[in-house]
Amino acid sequence: MTSVGLSTLYVILRGEPFENSINYITSEREKEKSPDVWEMVDDADHSLTHKNLKSIQDLSSQGYRFTVHSPYSGINIADLDASRRKESLLKVKRSIDSAARIEAKALILHPGSIGKDSKIAQILNEESILALYDYAESFGLKVALENMIPYSKNFMTKPIEFEDFLERNRIKLKITFDVGHAHIGNLIDEFVSKLSDNFLIIHAHDNNGIMDEHLGIGDGSIDWIALIKRLIELDFNGIYIVESVEKPYESVARLKEMLSSPYSL
Repeated sequence: MTSVGLSTLYVILRGEPFENSINYITSEREKEKSPDVWEMVDDADHSLTHKNLKSIQDLSSQGYRFTVHSPYSGINIADLDASRRKESLLKVKRSIDSAARIEAKALILHPGSIGKDSKIAQILNEESILALYDYAESFGLKVALENMIPYSKNFMTKPIEFEDFLERNRIKLKITFDVGHAHIGNLIDEFVSKLSDNFLIIHAHDNNGIMDEHLGIGDGSIDWIALIKRLIELDFNGIYIVESVEKPYESVARLKEMLSSPYSL
């Protein structure tokens, strides 16, 4: 069954402490604005270690549901420097450990970045993704690889990169389809038509097609109604995670409204 969740990214980008995330999760809110799932962003001061992880484990035992976004600050799983790459992999593996402990529905993974030697970096990126996929599989945890903003330094920005990766490796890797990222490259329709069968999570936030603004749903130029209708027609039944920094709860409510009655909007 399709769920609508909310990422704690808005808490981080507003400069608020981890404890505020816990308060938001446990606060009573209007039913239509209440997320079904919470995506914990395992990064910086919000890393899921020690005290922070214990807080989430307590909530998980109470029935709250979570996904985990693996760390990204200073992380490059395709780094040409072996020691830095190893450290990046260790940090992501620790995130996988944390996600398994809270019985997360999935772990969202960023691919690596392109280095000075793009061919070697691509090989390293692929090897790292496969290693992390296998590590997560050992816990029964699903990995969902995210499409990145279509900038020259990023791997996995276009559908063809995912198609080629899946063709070469023949694994059941899932995708976190970031609508905002795809919109910047005018790639929403292509991603949906070619890769929707692999979608596990939809990262939902808006922009005006130029930069990653993380606006509220409907505050940019994405045609959400057309997209939602298309995903319903394709029987997508995964998780929508709102990544809006502006109007996060209003965006959850708006998304729930569109999913409940897409043809009346």
